[in-house]
Amino acid sequence: MPDLVISIFKLENEKGLIVPSISLKYVEKDTNIEWTINCGGTRVYFMRFGVGLLKNIDDQAADSHFMANRITTTLFMSGCGLFRANAMGRVLIENIPVSTANITTHLDLWKQSPKKDDKEKEEENKIILKEFSNWYAFICQNMLFRRAVEDAYYALLSPVEVDFYLYRGMEWLLKAADIGWEDLAKNIGISVKAIKAFKKSVNVDLGQRHGIASGKKRRAIAEEYGSLIADYLYGLCNVRKRVDKSFSGITPKRAADIVFKAMPFVPYP
Repeated sequence: MPDLVISIFKLENEKGLIVPSISLKYVEKDTNIEWTINCGGTRVYFMRFGVGLLKNIDDQAADSHFMANRITTTLFMSGCGLFRANAMGRVLIENIPVSTANITTHLDLWKQSPKKDDKEKEEENKIILKEFSNWYAFICQNMLFRRAVEDAYYALLSPVEVDFYLYRGMEWLLKAADIGWEDLAKNIGISVKAIKAFKKSVNVDLGQRHGIASGKKRRAIAEEYGSLIADYLYGLCNVRKRVDKSFSGITPKRAADIVFKAMPFVPYP
């Protein structure tokens, strides 16, 4: 008989942003285990339903964090902002009789209710929800792009290591679309010389990716690290166009807007 695991996470954002109401289902292709995901306001709830879930609760806890990562990175890519997901609690129900199980999710009572005169916010939420649906479906089906998006998210969370995450993200993109560094430079909109200089800095000069004898290490400059991530996002979307013909890409301004909304007020508090 199947088990049910419900995990509750708090979505934290230092700018006071909140998440529109989102509800979706996800089925694991190799196990047929079902996820029901509800989020909105400052919470995200995961319901995982399947056989043998409670044999190893550590695995279930880890899986909920991995799924939370998908939610926070997709919120970031959809222009909703930068959220941290912190686990708040978990409910475990074992051996549910399938013949009598009738599970309906009504887990989060929060609902976005914009004022009648707040049409701008309402339209913004519609754009976010449309982008969220598009990106979530894509990264769930494309693991290498999911890793590339996650590294953009982690770069914003850790400006001290921004170059490390962006370099690794670029490596994911090379594999995801089977392209070379010259192609990637073109998609980002920079010269081959510039990307070679970036690689040399990260790999050799300033201890951003490998340990070096001098022990020197450069952190991103607060005024610049957001633009690095915006350039990377623009390139990531252009690389996605190579493998996803239904995707039209984004403008440099859209990439900048996504990062600007997500950037912390104080990168180095």
